[in-house]
Amino acid sequence: MEVTKKDVEKLIELRKKDSFLNHLWNIFSRDMQAKGEINRNEIKVWSQNMWNLTFYSIFTFEFNANNHLTNITDKMNPVGKTLIGIASLWFIYLISPNNPTEFNPIDNWQWITIIAVFVFLVAWVSRKIYKMERKNQLEEIYEILDIEIEEKTPENEWSLKNILIRLFTYPFAIFVITICVWSLFSNGIKSIFLTLFGIGICGMYLYSDVRMIIKNKKAE
Repeated sequence: MEVTKKDVEKLIELRKKDSFLNHLWNIFSRDMQAKGEINRNEIKVWSQNMWNLTFYSIFTFEFNANNHLTNITDKMNPVGKTLIGIASLWFIYLISPNNPTEFNPIDNWQWITIIAVFVFLVAWVSRKIYKMERKNQLEEIYEILDIEIEEKTPENEWSLKNILIRLFTYPFAIFVITICVWSLFSNGIKSIFLTLFGIGICGMYLYSDVRMIIKNKKAE
């Protein structure tokens, strides 16, 4: 059975325009209703849950001339993207030397390497969280719209690869949370945003990964 535009419209509980201000209010109000914008050839739908209030996806449903669904794409909401950009700039500001003109990269290559690895891992963890939450929401959409997808064998969460990844990422996430708490007490209000961001990202990763393990275990 083909999915029509009318079917997708039923996903929306409250019609809203896909704008920065509307998403900003959505985050502050914590309104969990599924919202969306209906256009001629596409419908945009987004919703939050208690574990993904800020970095949620916007799903775009595309339709042909007969109003039959042809494609589904996704992107992060604009407020989430902006917050990631602000956090990145704030982090650069906190770690930047007091006298940039006297800073010698060659003499400080160890410090630069540590920072580069830290930034890469935070970005990797953030992307992993986003992909896991997007996957969960997309599966719910498929179920509501009765879209048949190819059944996939649940991934073995205790494969050697996944065990090695968790042996590295779990201590790293706990380390980042510890550093963020320490930074808050050391730098005060100067680092409060970065602290909340780091704790939020790592906490969401730990929760999402444990939830994925439990979900795949039930599917076996």
